[in-house]
Amino acid sequence: MSVFIHTTTDGCAIRLKLRRTARKNIILRVASHCLLDINAPPFVSMKSLHQWLSANEASIKQFWQQAAEISTALPAYIWFRGQTYSYMSVAVITRVHWHARHGFLLPLSTTQLPYVVLRDWLKQCAQTELLSRLQYWAQVMQLRPAAMALSQARTFWGVCRRRTGIRLNWRLIGAPAFVVDYVCIHELCHLHYANHGKAFWAMVAEYTAETVSARLWLKKHGTELFTLDNVS
Repeated sequence: MSVFIHTTTDGCAIRLKLRRTARKNIILRVASHCLLDINAPPFVSMKSLHQWLSANEASIKQFWQQAAEISTALPAYIWFRGQTYSYMSVAVITRVHWHARHGFLLPLSTTQLPYVVLRDWLKQCAQTELLSRLQYWAQVMQLRPAAMALSQARTFWGVCRRRTGIRLNWRLIGAPAFVVDYVCIHELCHLHYANHGKAFWAMVAEYTAETVSARLWLKKHGTELFTLDNVS
């Protein structure tokens, strides 16, 4: 990934983080405060990319306005294992500490912003806890995905492909255990059924009675699990 500047006709300098994983179309999203994310296929040259940005300037400026309005402050609370916690920075510690009663203690750092330190810590927890839960359910259901990993996705909680395996959104570390279990079971069932037909949902129901509750929880609180993506 690289960051570059595109200047609009009225002189506005727009910062964009470039990725090259798109297959056909150019995709533009808000990344963080004063930064847009642009995903372009490898065959699109930088010249063509700037031409595309110029041709879509009105839309680009709307995205830029949204990016400019994103706060650089940490959110009021952080979701972790289905609960919300407060946080504070402490000078005498060198790593993140979490306490069920007192919340998060963040180290004061001259090299990293607090949200970066906290995000990295949560990702490490997700690597251990979410994948362990996915392995547990794979054993219970006697299914073997090609691989198990985490994803950075903004549009799905889990994805299952026969050749590449299952990936869980790392932000699920903020969700309750019954929600994590539901997502794991849901994706594992896709190893048998590619669609969401009656047979698929019947299989999901064999392993969890929390489908409705989990979906409602994600609908209500899902966007709150992305709060650390909205600061920079």
